Amino acid sequence: MTTNDGSSRNIHFKPKAIQPTDEQLAIQSATDLTIIVEANAGAAKTTTLALRMAESWRRGMSPDCFLALTYTEPACDALREALAKIGVPYNVASRFRIQTFEEFCAEVLDEIVGTSVPVYEQDEQLRPFVWQAVRRVEADESERWRSELIMPTLGDSAMVEEFLKLSTRLKGTMRDVYERGDSAISPDYAAAIGVEYTQLRIFHAYERIRRREYADRPLFRGPLDATYDLARRLYEGEPVQGLRTWPFTARVVLVDEMHDLNKAMFMVLQEILNTTPSFFCGVGDFDQVLHETTGADASFMGNVIESYTRRTVRRYPLTHSYRFGRSLATKAGRIAAKPYSSMAPHNTKLSLVGYNMSEGCASLVVEAAKVWQTQPRAKMNELAILLRHSYQSVLIENALLENGFSYTTRGFDSYLLRPEVLFVRGLLAVATDRIDSVADDQTREKVMEALFFFSGSKINVKGREHESQEALLADAIRSVTEAPGFLTHFFENQVVRTAEPSMQRRLEAAVKLAREQSGPTLLGDLLKALNIESIIRDIYVSKQRRHDALGNIEGLKLAARSFETALDYFQSLNDAEQKQRQRKKSASLVIASVASVKGLEFDHVVLPNLAQGEFPAPTASGTEEKNLFYVGMTRARRFLTMFASAENPSSFIDKMGYKPSST
Repeated sequence: MTTNDGSSRNIHFKPKAIQPTDEQLAIQSATDLTIIVEANAGAAKTTTLALRMAESWRRGMSPDCFLALTYTEPACDALREALAKIGVPYNVASRFRIQTFEEFCAEVLDEIVGTSVPVYEQDEQLRPFVWQAVRRVEADESERWRSELIMPTLGDSAMVEEFLKLSTRLKGTMRDVYERGDSAISPDYAAAIGVEYTQLRIFHAYERIRRREYADRPLFRGPLDATYDLARRLYEGEPVQGLRTWPFTARVVLVDEMHDLNKAMFMVLQEILNTTPSFFCGVGDFDQVLHETTGADASFMGNVIESYTRRTVRRYPLTHSYRFGRSLATKAGRIAAKPYSSMAPHNTKLSLVGYNMSEGCASLVVEAAKVWQTQPRAKMNELAILLRHSYQSVLIENALLENGFSYTTRGFDSYLLRPEVLFVRGLLAVATDRIDSVADDQTREKVMEALFFFSGSKINVKGREHESQEALLADAIRSVTEAPGFLTHFFENQVVRTAEPSMQRRLEAAVKLAREQSGPTLLGDLLKALNIESIIRDIYVSKQRRHDALGNIEGLKLAARSFETALDYFQSLNDAEQKQRQRKKSASLVIASVASVKGLEFDHVVLPNLAQGEFPAPTASGTEEKNLFYVGMTRARRFLTMFASAENPSSFIDKMGYKPSST
């Protein structure tokens, strides 16, 4: 790749905007066929990967001969941004093939089967197929160990959630594919791979349904299924020769976020390396593993690659943080339980303030935004508010809008566009007969979809019984969008009439209450009439998704207390959406989930809602929660502001050596 001893005199690419460190120069110019970079947070992993790519290009490698793979789309964006930052021309950088593993695998599979395959990302979309698999297992007359089966009760959403988690992990680890061989699916085999026998039976039935009895073209793919399907094909010896989408011409292969590789991803990477005479560079941080539930294993950064690819690996360190100063490096070292150093030319100011209630925490966030706004040369898009849970944004978004701040969201939608909130907005639209005040056509469509989704209704049109619900709903949405006055008639004659009797009564009671009642308890009473908690429990499969949805509803109730009538509150929600749409076109601060900003950095990071039971979340892996917090705090360059519960502070506060009353 290069002929260099690591000294800068033999470097061909001279970056703009940065001065590479000795460690970066050594990686940029390394001659080894296969290298793995072991880095700490803030040590410029992605920038170093970009330098490696730029150096190869400047030495004559065509941009078309590069393949860079990552776990997430934000990591793809971060690599593209790093290439631009160091001065790689756009017309060059745009030719580099930069993809997530899932996108790459889907492209290859779509070429194999000759068409694209529907992708279902939400648990709610997958639930019918899970129950279809359950019924198939129950009806299997050839079952040899029927006494070992413990079949779930229809409608058990917790079972569906646990099954989908198990399915994702089995696919990510490839354990069933690797270990079963010709063995029968028996209770002993299930125990050997750590899976309950009933769940394993349902898993195989589900996969037969998804893959249409193992046809080439599956019925659908769920999250990460493309990677699993391609890895399974490779394991079974299916050839990739002759495929246009397979990177036979790749001469430089790179992987960012290598710590989050699972077995399925590694199998694909292994095949790429074994079928291309390419240089390889992988970068990662053992303390940033965030996807344990999908089988992520940092050991693939270890000696595994040497065992499976017959390549000799040279390891390079990225030791020091150049993102943040010594004060934050010390705290990061306490969380990661390892020595941590910084060589940043600037200091990072840390502050910790206690709060008593969620509303108080939102007010503190606004005050932090106001202070940042007054800083010399401060850019609002360099202020990031990082949240552990999406529902935590409701009070913060309202407080920011009330104070004139624009924002963009990352990792989740604005709360105004979340399905359960759109459902409430739909009922208020019916009660006030003002769907026309929802200015955005796409939002109107989403409001209509939410009414059907949460009501469990179906559209009945005489003479069109043979048409799909999707087609009928699309027509209904178009009718209401074009003639807003049609909404009430449509709601009464389609949504309510075709709902279950108990749901009919709840919908009618909620709309009647919104039309007749006023006062600060209006929305709370409306939601009580709906029994919204029961609806959310029935609709959502994931326990975390139910928790988030209920959190969004609680935020709505708090915000509604200052409005007297349903019309006032409905109009306020519509106005808030319009403000958010208009303002986010300008430079805006960022509200994001912690996981969505891995690989990114900001001048000022705010971590609010640091309370036990919030962050760390009680139902998540302790290691993964620690890694999430580590990722969140290490996104900051110059300022890290933390707001912790005074009554029940996060355990991470104590690990850093702080008390929530300190500043």
